[in-house]
Amino acid sequence: MGYKYKKGSNFERELKKMFENKGFAVVRSAGSHGIDLIVGKRGKIYVFECKTTSKEKFYISKEDVDKLINFSETFGAHPYIALKMNGKILFINPHLLTTSGKNYSLDYYKICPIATDFKELIGEGKQMKFII
Repeated sequence: MGYKYKKGSNFERELKKMFENKGFAVVRSAGSHGIDLIVGKRGKIYVFECKTTSKEKFYISKEDVDKLINFSETFGAHPYIALKMNGKILFINPHLLTTSGKNYSLDYYKICPIATDFKELIGEGKQMKFII
């Protein structure tokens, strides 16, 4: 088992535990199918392709993104790329990505503004409070 594989599977397990701690049911799909985790709670279903990198730029193949989108449409789930980058976990809607070739380039500073964080994804995000 290579270092890269181990780092990726550790991240999948970390995410699995994060969702389970918030009451979600989680299924981890071992192997490379384009889907790493299926997560659901009360009709909200997400599918994730999990990636991790120590660099500030990451490339993901168009083929992997297409598999994620196709699976999610068949399953009736919301697709996300879960990317651990710079020690931060970003959830990226693959429909927001554009490519002119075989890969999508995920640049940390360009991806952060369109990424969702964990709390926002599970519905515990920033909520406006009005003081009367």
